[in-house]
Amino acid sequence: AMNWLLTSEIQLKVGVVSSQRLMLFGLYHLVSRKRCFAFMASSKLAALEGIQRHQPGILIITPDLDQADSGIEVVEQAHQLAGSLCSILIVNSSRHDPNLAFKSKAKAVICEEEIFTPGDPQDQLIISLAQGKSYRSPALKALIADQKLTAEGRQGQPPALTGRELAVAALLMEGCNDRHIAERLGMAYTTVRTHGRSLRQKFS
Repeated sequence: AMNWLLTSEIQLKVGVVSSQRLMLFGLYHLVSRKRCFAFMASSKLAALEGIQRHQPGILIITPDLDQADSGIEVVEQAHQLAGSLCSILIVNSSRHDPNLAFKSKAKAVICEEEIFTPGDPQDQLIISLAQGKSYRSPALKALIADQKLTAEGRQGQPPALTGRELAVAALLMEGCNDRHIAERLGMAYTTVRTHGRSLRQKFS
């Protein structure tokens, strides 16, 4: 995307949100040659301040922000401040919920591992943005499909129980009431009742 900006006639200002100093430094030098660099920020608060002050046209968010400063949250709030913002969200498949990323207001979403592999994902992202279309990368779509298949595979299987729930369930099947279970397991009566409610919810 940076190479595209450098060779294009587009004069949009770019904002970058990342907590990796090396990434910020590299992006700054790439974009500053084009004199379209607006700001760089390493937290959600700094990003939102930068958006208000500089009104960038493109916002690039990398996946290395702290959990409290999720890139997805930055995108959502950024679009409330600047509705026409073209945001590119880079997600980490082990840290971000792919469904939330897919449904986010980001114009383009791509997985971190796709950034470092040559081929179609980056090209398609750039083409989509140039045509004014939104983009969701193949890896992101594959993650969502895998989650759906895993969830469907779990249907029909017995729900997972904790060790305490298993112990309570076993005594319930023996015909023990909550008070007897509390005595036999050395639990408080209210705790046994809580486990009983949890069991009923899981098997209802």
